[in-house]
Amino acid sequence: MIEKLNSKNFSQNLNSEFKLLAANAQPLPLRLAEVTEHNAGAKVEQFSLFFVGPKAPLLQQGIYRLQHEKLGEFDLFLVPLGIDNEGARYECAFNRFRQQETSNA
Repeated sequence: MIEKLNSKNFSQNLNSEFKLLAANAQPLPLRLAEVTEHNAGAKVEQFSLFFVGPKAPLLQQGIYRLQHEKLGEFDLFLVPLGIDNEGARYECAFNRFRQQETSNA
């Protein structure tokens, strides 16, 4: 599923709520605060997602299951960046080869 999502999909859902699903815990709300694209070239796709969540609990770096009403469920590797006035900030960086489009000729 996540391989079909790109920076455009996420940008269209900027400032929307994602739910972090953890075993034996209430879903944790995360707001997609920023999508940053990096100029990587024709073959490589690079972008970062920045989320803001509650100040506590501060999540450790790791893979988490996220759920979104439009994008569905998928796993992301989140890295905590720190806490500011808005809450705890997290980053997910994508660095992957672009999908080759196949023609049905």
